[in-house]
Amino acid sequence: MKRLLTVIGTAALVIATIVWTQSRTSAAQATNRIIGTWQLVSGQVGGQDSLGNNTEIKMISAKHFMWISYDKSKMKTTGAGSGSYTLNGNTYKEHIDFIDVSGGESLVGTDVVFTVKVDGDTLTQTGDLLGTPLKETYKRID
Repeated sequence: MKRLLTVIGTAALVIATIVWTQSRTSAAQATNRIIGTWQLVSGQVGGQDSLGNNTEIKMISAKHFMWISYDKSKMKTTGAGSGSYTLNGNTYKEHIDFIDVSGGESLVGTDVVFTVKVDGDTLTQTGDLLGTPLKETYKRID
């Protein structure tokens, strides 16, 4: 009887460990789906095209993000920003530590909330930026 209880207890512990590990793995996979290097393929701010002739790259690591926008023909940076982020389900919140965009100074130290969706190698980010609707579509490049 004592041996049976030991086997049942051990089995219960193994099952609990597997369930706990899978729940942690699922949470990590949700975050990992946005980790990478992304190139903006279309962007709209207030319903207007925001990409123009610029190239924009966004890099997302386990806890931080950074982006740069540049005009390759002029070899000139047109904007940059960085900070930390959290991801809860499809709610992606960036905390802006640095931004170099005309009119963006008021964003430093604030949190900007977006809804993100990853479908294969496409990341779509929608939300509000300073009261203006924003929609960006990125393709994974790394």
